[in-house]
Amino acid sequence: FHYQPYNLLWQRGGSPAPINVHGELYTSQAFLQTHKDLQQSPPEPGCDLECVVIALMFWSDATQLTTFGNAKLWPCYMFFGNKLKYRRCKPSCCLCSHTAYFNHICTCILFKDFATEHFGGKAPPADFMAHCHRKLFHKQWGIILDDEFLEVWEHGIIIHFCDGVEHRFYPRIFTYSADYPEKVLLASICNLGQCPCPRCTIPMSRVHNLGMSRDKTERVTLAHVDDCVRQSKIQSARTHIYDFTLGVTSTAVESLLKDQSLVPTSNTFSNRLSCLGFDLFCMLVVDLMHEFELGIWKALFTHLICILNATE
Repeated sequence: FHYQPYNLLWQRGGSPAPINVHGELYTSQAFLQTHKDLQQSPPEPGCDLECVVIALMFWSDATQLTTFGNAKLWPCYMFFGNKLKYRRCKPSCCLCSHTAYFNHICTCILFKDFATEHFGGKAPPADFMAHCHRKLFHKQWGIILDDEFLEVWEHGIIIHFCDGVEHRFYPRIFTYSADYPEKVLLASICNLGQCPCPRCTIPMSRVHNLGMSRDKTERVTLAHVDDCVRQSKIQSARTHIYDFTLGVTSTAVESLLKDQSLVPTSNTFSNRLSCLGFDLFCMLVVDLMHEFELGIWKALFTHLICILNATE
């Protein structure tokens, strides 16, 4: 378990300057900056213990359990980024924690019956069910990110380790890895909407620029930010829905949210952690399995390599 982050450098023979080696979370610039901010923050009154960042890394993936039927399981896993990645990958090390098993709105028959009854015996519309699905997901995260968790986030928790030394640990969420449908839930945006990316507001009309230098620049300049403007738009949209009884996809709601593909969902990560300096969009990282190993890019890359080999 690494208490302190550090820079991992490599210098090639004859090279004028070393370069950063990217491999572990505790050698990343994000971890180094978080550690620096923690050390520079005011200490707890009367406490002289060493302050340590606990790097939380989350994964979740809804799974179909049977070939025929609707049985599903939606687990959420957590690892500590302070641990070596080669040990995290070994099941025998038992470093994975099952944090939660989420409920899915589609598997709740009682809710479907309740909604059908209030829609006059008709099946509830898809936009209504999608809104309820998003709300249920964030309500479940609200149970995890409770007041006790926020207390530890802000003031730390003292843990007596087996070496006899006490440290004050501060949890920080660094990554949340999931497939695209779940990232849409986490970012509170529309699925394949006008701005389909969970991390930026590049419109669908400019997706074809992917890989160009212009696209690289726009990923920075048009990045999603969990600021007061975004939160105000969502709150105004929710006022239209819950106070003025307008539809989730009504004109008044769409006029507020459509330009950035936002949805009128109260985001738990934003509500609970934004006041502590946390930006939820920074935790949404590339999911290697869903976005590369099982994605179109790997097949395309393999095909391009085959073309190059054939031309030789």
